[in-house]
Amino acid sequence: MELYKDFNLTVGLRIREIREALNMTREQFSELCGISDSFLAAVENGKKSITTKTLYKICANVGISADYIVLGKDQDFETDMVLELLNSLTPNQRDCAVRILKDFSFALKTT
Repeated sequence: MELYKDFNLTVGLRIREIREALNMTREQFSELCGISDSFLAAVENGKKSITTKTLYKICANVGISADYIVLGKDQDFETDMVLELLNSLTPNQRDCAVRILKDFSFALKTT
C-alpha cells in the first residue's frame, strides 16, 4: 500500500510540474484535459491515482509522454512542448519565433 502512495505522489508531482511549466492554473489545465479541477488537485497531492483513460487525456491534450508521467523518463518535456508549438505555427510565424528565440539566447549570453 505504501508503494502506491509514493507512486501516486510522484505521478502527481510530475503532473503539477507539467501544469506549472505551461503556466496554467488547475482550472485551466483540468478543462484542457477534460477532468475536474478537484480531481486534479487530489492527483497532484498524491491522494488519488489516475486511470489509463485520464493519463491518455493528459498526454494527448498537453503533448507529453506517458513515459515521463509514469516512469520519469524523457524529462525534456519542455523541449518537446516547444517543438510541438513551433510545428503548429505557419512558416512565417515559425520564422519569427525562431528569430525571437535566437535574439533571446544571444541576450542571455551577453549579460
